[in-house]
Amino acid sequence: MTRPTLILQHVPYERPALLGDILSENDVPWRLDNIVSAISSAVLPPLEELGGIAILGGPMGALDFDIHAGLAVEADLVRRAVDAGVPLLGICLGHQIIATALGATLHSGVAAEFGIGTIEVVADDPVYGPRGTLQPVLNWHGDVVEAPAGATILASTPQTPNQSFRIGDAVFTTQFHLETDRRMLNEWLAVPEMESDLSPDIRSRIEADFDAAEPHMRALADTAFGAFARSVQARG
Repeated sequence: MTRPTLILQHVPYERPALLGDILSENDVPWRLDNIVSAISSAVLPPLEELGGIAILGGPMGALDFDIHAGLAVEADLVRRAVDAGVPLLGICLGHQIIATALGATLHSGVAAEFGIGTIEVVADDPVYGPRGTLQPVLNWHGDVVEAPAGATILASTPQTPNQSFRIGDAVFTTQFHLETDRRMLNEWLAVPEMESDLSPDIRSRIEADFDAAEPHMRALADTAFGAFARSVQARG
């Protein structure tokens, strides 16, 4: 039987959404937890009980350990998971937590990428396609992280050179939000802290832009999260 995947959430409105749906469609059990305030890894299940780990987004900085002690617990979990070969997926803040836990530098507030944009694929990849391919994605971030040693950067934008990376077969991350469906976008637009990130121009067109790009983004989510599900299943 496939061991469950632990999905780490940071705020209620950043849910697994498509990630959870696709794991379930692939018969991968998963559990959702929030350890932002934890001070010890004792709150976590043993690694040997997990099939994989996914870390979702959130409004805090990846290195805000003094405000959110659980982020340091997550960073330690990342390092232990990498050493143990546990499949690891990071989205937005999760992408930054994984990178910084492995020694990469975080640059706070240097980008302002919100709404539907385009990434350029910079390395041939089974999720994104051949190098030079352009893909629509949903960005919602101001911080930027470099890639850790040993990582292959897969996608880039001018403001965010590291939009996605892999390390071997076990680690895959995205700065952008492949997990977001229309329902969750609607929830975000009703959260003042989220909506305040958007300029009036982006706010006026984000729903139409999302609807136009959604079929392509859903196909990317199916491919990316389906591959993650298979790596979890392979762990047994």
